Amino acid sequence: MARYLGYKRPKDLKRTMGHLMHYLGGHKWMFLLVAVLVLISTGANILGTYLLKPVINEFILPGDVKGLLAAVAGMAVLYLCGVTATFGYNQLMVITAQKVIKEIRQDLFAHVQKLPLKYYDAHTHGELMSRFTNDVDTVQEALNNSFTMVIQSSLTLTGTVVMLLVLNVYMSLIVIVFLCIMFFFIKWNGRRSKEHYDRQQAFLADINGFVEEMAAGQKVEKVFNHEEEDLKVFREKNEALRKASTKALGYSGMMVPSIVSLSYANYAVSACAGGLLAIAGLMDLGSLAAYLVYVRQSAMPLNQFTQQVNFILSALA
Repeated sequence: MARYLGYKRPKDLKRTMGHLMHYLGGHKWMFLLVAVLVLISTGANILGTYLLKPVINEFILPGDVKGLLAAVAGMAVLYLCGVTATFGYNQLMVITAQKVIKEIRQDLFAHVQKLPLKYYDAHTHGELMSRFTNDVDTVQEALNNSFTMVIQSSLTLTGTVVMLLVLNVYMSLIVIVFLCIMFFFIKWNGRRSKEHYDRQQAFLADINGFVEEMAAGQKVEKVFNHEEEDLKVFREKNEALRKASTKALGYSGMMVPSIVSLSYANYAVSACAGGLLAIAGLMDLGSLAAYLVYVRQSAMPLNQFTQQVNFILSALA
């Protein structure tokens, strides 16, 4: 599903990161444990894929059933450790994130209590409530999912590329070229999506303000017989919102299908090249099997990383 990319960057990223690290610093040991569990989870996934090479070359092809069962049992234990680590860091992250959000809400409420009356005259009640609900929920979403996902995606992408190079340096160039194409497409698409989402948000705010004004001023509108003119203005604003929304959703909606198509093309080219090398005796079957699995999982962390960075920037804003 396409994600909203219409974030606004924080005005002072360094200062904002300082504020966030102040809250995270109170739970540094918990975050360190989360990072270790993420490392274990990612390492188990990457190492488990590499084990396909010895399993195929040393047990399946020679017909060693005993060795195959032992190797499969070992892989099962490895993946079980990865699943346990994933469950552990997810639970720890939820608990820690809720504690941080609670502290942020407390500090926010204490700060609001100290604001002068002129601040309340210049800001609506809805805007203040939005700070406690929408804004804090955005930070919570980033803490619950985005931070761990960014770490995991970075480690997975790095580990996958390293293992591809270990298996076959020359074939890895195919994957690296496709990853570069995906990266530049994601960057271009994200910039275009953000541009149109920003316009959509502006038009939505405009039309909401107009409707609120009309609803509050119905008596004045009827006294001056201004219904037709106001309907014309509303239609213009509504059409502008429709165009901006269509373009925004059009660009964001093409992200996943395009990345999937590129990943399939990457897999097809790699499979053909690897098959030719295997036929020529320049690559063993186990290496080819492990290599193709790595190729299939190489695109996902890049896409996840880009999308989660957008959520983190939104939370920092």
